[in-house]
Amino acid sequence: MVDKKIIGFKYIFLQAVILVLIATIPMQFYINSELNNEILQDNIELQIYAKKVSNKIYKFSNSNQIEFYFPRSDIFKSAIYDKNNKVIFSLMDSVSGQNERYFEYKLKENIFGAKTLVVSKNVSHSKIILNALIILTIVVLLVFLSSFFIIRQSIEPYKKFNIYLENFIKDAMHEMKTPIGVILLNLDGLGVLYGKNKMIRRAKSALKNMIVVYEDLEFFIRENAVEHPKVDINLSSFCEERIEFFMDLLNSKDIKVLKDIQRDLHTSFSKLELSRIIDNTISNAIKYSKNKTTIYLSLTKKNYKIILKVRDEGKGIEDTNKIFNRYYRGDKITGGFGIGLNIVKNICDKNSVHVEVNSKPKIGSEFTFIFKFTS
Repeated sequence: MVDKKIIGFKYIFLQAVILVLIATIPMQFYINSELNNEILQDNIELQIYAKKVSNKIYKFSNSNQIEFYFPRSDIFKSAIYDKNNKVIFSLMDSVSGQNERYFEYKLKENIFGAKTLVVSKNVSHSKIILNALIILTIVVLLVFLSSFFIIRQSIEPYKKFNIYLENFIKDAMHEMKTPIGVILLNLDGLGVLYGKNKMIRRAKSALKNMIVVYEDLEFFIRENAVEHPKVDINLSSFCEERIEFFMDLLNSKDIKVLKDIQRDLHTSFSKLELSRIIDNTISNAIKYSKNKTTIYLSLTKKNYKIILKVRDEGKGIEDTNKIFNRYYRGDKITGGFGIGLNIVKNICDKNSVHVEVNSKPKIGSEFTFIFKFTS
């Protein structure tokens, strides 16, 4: 469920980014329009101020006043030049800034001999930038929220269907558990009555395969809903029990098991999770082995580690990097859902169990698991 939410938010974010990029086109027109308006407004203000200064110059030229106070402003700066463009008087900085706008005004004859009046004004685009950012932020929020609610409403039917499907699978798995147990008990009873009957043995081996798939599906469905507490397990005895469980499958294909199991090797592990590791490994070894071959299982202790190895003489694996991917199946003919080895890898990662796979096509595969030794 977490993965689905992350994917949904990624989709919403991507859609919002695309729409924002589209929104930048009218935003560009807005900024250009505001800049042009600002330039026009500044030019008008500069002209008005230039006329104000020139009027004072003319007024002083026509008066009998001795001192002239050149107009000053907190917003505008000004200077007057003679006919040779030499400075007569200036309130401007010696170095003109890049963020200034200028206006030249031709003067009439005056007492100072000034021919040109230049006025300037500092220019700041902060207001335009602030407005653009505010508009962009509002657009992003509106797009994100609208996308979120639209997608949420659109996926609601799928969420309900997924819940329905999940409940259906859980109910189906629960209903299957009892008949599987009944069939296994009756086959065991028939085996006692009729001895080593081939038909009964084949039925039992098929049922054992079905049990492994069933238990994988059950574990897969309840993986995050059920806790798997660790207990002390005699791994040596556990391996013997799992081999015995698969004897019908082994006998149906006339496969021998050569065991090298060191006694009384204990580890702390969940019994259910450990059964998924060993059952999947052994069942895959049987599934992909030819008739009348051998499976080698060894369990040894080395440097406070327990090493479990299962080697077969099967068809081998072409790409060992993909076998732990969910729903990956190396051979579609042999069936399965492609979740068994993915479950194995997740359990190993969760419990710090190191797993190695060595395989050669047409020669066989070897799975190695390294567990912690407890006693």
